[in-house]
Amino acid sequence: MAQDFITDLAERSGISGDQAKQGLGAVLGFLKEKLPTDTFSKVSAAVPSADRMMSAAESAQEESGGILSSVTGAIGKLFGGSATEMVSKLTKSGLSLEQIKDFLPNVVDFLKSKLPGDVMSKISGLFPAKEPVA
Repeated sequence: MAQDFITDLAERSGISGDQAKQGLGAVLGFLKEKLPTDTFSKVSAAVPSADRMMSAAESAQEESGGILSSVTGAIGKLFGGSATEMVSKLTKSGLSLEQIKDFLPNVVDFLKSKLPGDVMSKISGLFPAKEPVA
């Protein structure tokens, strides 16, 4: 079951299944840091294997080198300051800026299909509000 939605997310985003898992884990980790515990528990319950994906993404981020930190300024300009942290986590998980641009709307769509509107309204403000410019 968990693999089906990862495969779907990967296909829609044009990335590999492993990248989709890492990316979703990074997004979930970001949401865990930003949302109240009770709100995040609803998100976690709606996403199969959420804890495992967050752990894998965290490990990948710890292993990534300092070169990725040099793109943080560019990320802020492309996506806006509020989304810099999320996009930084995604780049550390191995996604390029172009892949992130395709990936994040698909993650939002996935979450919308799984979560009640009140939870989604709390989450939506944490995602980039505008389409990044290349």
